[in-house]
Amino acid sequence: MSVPEFTVIQTDDGPGVTYVCGCPCTPTARPDDDGTAGHEHGCCGKVHFVGRDAATRLSTYLEERKSRRKREPDYESGAATIEFAGAPVPVAWAFPRE
Repeated sequence: MSVPEFTVIQTDDGPGVTYVCGCPCTPTARPDDDGTAGHEHGCCGKVHFVGRDAATRLSTYLEERKSRRKREPDYESGAATIEFAGAPVPVAWAFPRE
């Protein structure tokens, strides 16, 4: 699996970080007002976090899901940085393994 190319887009709620998912949705996440990572879990099971502590929050999120769900997939994950609102911001992603 290749690393997704993240871009910043303008939405009705302000700027957000997205990628080309391959399905009809436009998965968009943005940091919370205090800079803490916000996330989006798309319709096809792909998830990404954007903001402070993105990788840690992603890891915790996936661990919690796996503990609550009987059929949670294994994920391939990674991290990147994107320019967001004039500053570098961490992005962490996890996509179900096929």
